[in-house]
Amino acid sequence: MVRHTYTAPMSEKEKQAFVPFLHELIDCALGEILPRFLTGIEVDDKSNGTPVTQADKMAEWRMRQLIEARFPSHGIFGEEWGEKPAQAEAVRYRWILDPIDGTRSFITNSFLFGTLIALERDDGEGFRPILSTITHPAAGVRAIGSRDETVLHVENRFGRTQRTVKVRDCGELSRASLLVTSHWTTPEQCGDERLQRLIDEVKLYRTMGDCFGYFAVATGGADIMIDPELCYWDVAALLPVVEGAGGVISSMKGGNPLEELSAVCTAGAIHQQVLDRLNL
Repeated sequence: MVRHTYTAPMSEKEKQAFVPFLHELIDCALGEILPRFLTGIEVDDKSNGTPVTQADKMAEWRMRQLIEARFPSHGIFGEEWGEKPAQAEAVRYRWILDPIDGTRSFITNSFLFGTLIALERDDGEGFRPILSTITHPAAGVRAIGSRDETVLHVENRFGRTQRTVKVRDCGELSRASLLVTSHWTTPEQCGDERLQRLIDEVKLYRTMGDCFGYFAVATGGADIMIDPELCYWDVAALLPVVEGAGGVISSMKGGNPLEELSAVCTAGAIHQQVLDRLNL
């Protein structure tokens, strides 16, 4: 299959300016999220029925303040507080913020929730991501991805480490591990029997999803992650992390996941096989 790359290249100047700032944004978000984790925080329902907490709202609000102070011309598109357009320039930038991806995990004391942040650039042909993170606050890990590489940063009682990560080699569905956010028969999913046939064909199947599934593929822990339905603030941050690690993301039909808001993420070699099963 022809592998499309949806992450745009990042210059050295952009890397020097934005990677350290991305770490600042992550730390800012964690400062609001971690003190509220495992506290029995109050949960509200959005108009679409999904849960939201003060941790979601305050983490995004603090990140927006930091962006507006440092890069006032940059646009912001966040799950909780909406969109601030980028100011007209020759090159425009926009930050995509999903402070807690997997709020259901967060409110049930699961450690699998994450923070998604992406930076997009518009050179005149529309916004494309150039840099992103999948961060798991409770685990003390953050994957920072660009088109060229994905670096895993780990912080624990033994200190801080970082290393480049790659997807693992898997050329057969019978050896693959498949992750999803929840089983296809649940109301929050929109899969069907084709997904069940794929489940029956792989070696291992787990409902350990949301952004963790993509983190697992990018760091060599799983081979397939599938989400039949996503939002833009989900997809934008997944692309640089997964593609920088050598993985592939497409929509469920094999197209651009930023336009057809869904995701099939694989280590690469089996991507077409997965698409074939899902589009019989």
